[in-house]
Amino acid sequence: MTSPLRMLLIDDNRSDRALVLRELQREFDPLEVKEITSSGELNRAIAIDDFDAVVTDFQLRWTTGLDVLELIKQRYPSCPVVMFTNTGTEEVAVEAMKLGLDDYIIKGPNRYIRVPIAVRHALERRDMQQRAALLEIRLQGLLNQVKIGIFRSSAEGTLVEANRAFLELLGVKSLEQANAINWFDLRDSYRQLIHQAPPQQREREVHLQKSDGTQFWALLTITLNTIEGVTVVDGLLEDISDRKQAEVALQQLNATLETRVQERTQALREANRDLEEFAYSISHDLRAPLRAIQGFADILLDDLGATLDVDASDMLRRIVINAQHLDALIADLLTYSRLRRSEIYVEPVDLSSVLAEVVTQLNPNLTQQQAQVQVNESLPTVRANRLILTQVLINLLVNAVKFVAEGVQPQVRVWTEERIEAGETPVVRLYVEDNGIGIASDWQQQIFSPFTRLHGEAEYPGTGVGLAIVRKGVERMGGQVGVESQPGQGSRFWVELPEAQEP
Repeated sequence: MTSPLRMLLIDDNRSDRALVLRELQREFDPLEVKEITSSGELNRAIAIDDFDAVVTDFQLRWTTGLDVLELIKQRYPSCPVVMFTNTGTEEVAVEAMKLGLDDYIIKGPNRYIRVPIAVRHALERRDMQQRAALLEIRLQGLLNQVKIGIFRSSAEGTLVEANRAFLELLGVKSLEQANAINWFDLRDSYRQLIHQAPPQQREREVHLQKSDGTQFWALLTITLNTIEGVTVVDGLLEDISDRKQAEVALQQLNATLETRVQERTQALREANRDLEEFAYSISHDLRAPLRAIQGFADILLDDLGATLDVDASDMLRRIVINAQHLDALIADLLTYSRLRRSEIYVEPVDLSSVLAEVVTQLNPNLTQQQAQVQVNESLPTVRANRLILTQVLINLLVNAVKFVAEGVQPQVRVWTEERIEAGETPVVRLYVEDNGIGIASDWQQQIFSPFTRLHGEAEYPGTGVGLAIVRKGVERMGGQVGVESQPGQGSRFWVELPEAQEP
């Protein structure tokens, strides 16, 4: 009876798990699937080691697909892992491939069928690699058992001694026959070794021909020795034809695997590009009907608000609020998409003037929240795109005054420091420090991913895309972004950009 294929399905979305499971059951029979929805279940499954392959999402409640991939590959390097997600990026895909990911699939209505195909290909590739490894072990065993030819020759290249294995390698029965076929120019080897500093030894792979015309590869090791005052050439001859064939086979296998990886990477890039174009188009087209909904709801409130009962008026106001929220989300998505797609031009930008404009633009919001913003004077000039840098600073300041505990007056401090490392271009690190609620260390990297929210909409409204825009914008300008924070002790976000050099 055929043993069932055992799989781990790691996804905290029940619908996605069900659809993937359906496609896996169509492709594999028999099949045993363990559905993983928490870190505890994953750790227990890994400890038991009762699975043959893994399908995981990237964005999980308790971790990311990269962490899952690394955890599995550390324990089971040959276990196939396929990532099926709709929140990953090209950078995530590249990093996952470096960690040993077998395939990367973007979620979509017509993509679920690709999961079992990717799993099957990964299993076949693993089996192929295991067969190649076994082949190499076998060949090594044969090489350990093969007889090694031993010989001695004079400085003139004439064989004076040889064992039976040496004669068999050359296909002759005597030293006279071996000397007659001129199998190798030992005189030239002697001339090279005589001028070499001790130890006077040389090892090389040579292509030889037997007495019957058969050719083979051999490993030839020769050493100069002095016997009773006479210099001789002592040598070892080992047939390595099998090893050379195995090397060619492995090279062909590696070339095939490399070609498949390149093809799948290109397909992934094209799929991501198509997905970005689709998301941009849909986001753009949604704004017109959304504005119509918002506009009609406003008209109904203005014209009929006095005649409507409390429940009806409340529902209309909710329509307006949700339409505004959705419009803001679409606007953020369009901004994020443009950052990924458009050409970015950088030039020297004065940080002081940009921050002054940003504070002026946000003044109504800052006044409403009674926020205090302290900006150090004489900020340096950086290489950046002024419009993108403005958007980045707006998002950081808005977050700094928004995520504070109830009853706490927002206080924000902005300053810079120059950082110079040996051999590197000087950079400017700009800090935005607040007295907010802080961020746990486990979430300090994930908050820069799109749609990552640590709090409910009612508690702290927003779209979950603001910090993703910050990160993408800074990266497109050739910089870096990060955060230093502890829960209840505020946060210190930083943006690092190249310093503008004076002409």
